[in-house]
Amino acid sequence: MVFVVFNTIFNLASQEDQLRCFCNVASHLSDDGYFVVEAFVPDSAWLGEDQYVATEAVGLDEVVLETWRHDRSAQVLDKVHIRLRGDDVRLYPVVLRYSWPSELDLMARLAGLRLKERWAGRRGEHFGPQSNSHVSFYGW
Repeated sequence: MVFVVFNTIFNLASQEDQLRCFCNVASHLSDDGYFVVEAFVPDSAWLGEDQYVATEAVGLDEVVLETWRHDRSAQVLDKVHIRLRGDDVRLYPVVLRYSWPSELDLMARLAGLRLKERWAGRRGEHFGPQSNSHVSFYGW
């Protein structure tokens, strides 16, 4: 079993890199093995924003902000968590290249794998149109 959890597949910053990951896993997977991908399902409500700023936490000595810039054509979010404390400013950047579940399924097929099962969470919840996350099992 090979697994990438908590949106890790989206840290591969291009579609080509994500497809290369599927191909690499397929080359190492045994006949009865699984490639398990856990990720969020993109939501058009928050993906409609080109830029976003939100307050994550406010305290008397600290403020934490979440920001992002969205490139819809590349499906990329450039995110920065900003921590402000006194004279100290810390930036925690991350680039996410999100993919829809159907796009991940296509990458799996291009790598010779197929979707075996999909859950809405780690406890085997039913995946449906309202699901905001997925655990997808790919195999031969």
